[in-house]
Amino acid sequence: MSLYTRKGDSGDTSLPDGKRVSKDNARVEAYGDVDELTSQISFLNALCSADGNIPASRRVSYYNPLLERIVRELFAVGGAIACPGSGTAFSEEIKVLETEIDSIEHSLPPLKCFILPVGSQASCQCQVCRTVCRRVERRVVTFLRENGIDPDSNGVLKYLNRLSDLLFALSRRLNADAGIADKKL
Repeated sequence: MSLYTRKGDSGDTSLPDGKRVSKDNARVEAYGDVDELTSQISFLNALCSADGNIPASRRVSYYNPLLERIVRELFAVGGAIACPGSGTAFSEEIKVLETEIDSIEHSLPPLKCFILPVGSQASCQCQVCRTVCRRVERRVVTFLRENGIDPDSNGVLKYLNRLSDLLFALSRRLNADAGIADKKL
């Protein structure tokens, strides 16, 4: 089978149910942005693996497994958007993200002001991931609204909201690992 099919050359694509829609359809935009977020987090994982400021044991025992798990979960998020009503729920994944956020936050000084998204390469890439995640949230809201789907139906929005929070906390943790303090606005 060839990688190219030529079926999308005129600006439309197939949904999993076989229906043809425009490539700028709200659903396609939403799961396309999830795909971008997945790639950005994979790049973050590569940066964490190469960051000499992060102890190797911490990279292998914490960052790499965490980010790989998130990449896998994002594939499920994309699938839930592509096939709404598929029965996929994210309640357990949301709890795990909340636990991770709490753990990271407890290891850092309390945040009492806005901070700039600067610091180590890994931390800055984590901030890029956070902003892409926020865009994914906006795209998913549009898709759900346009299709009359309850935003609480499967937890995708809650998952994405917690993920963006985790990415913010993780950005601070990555800077702390690199010996870089939060830079106040």
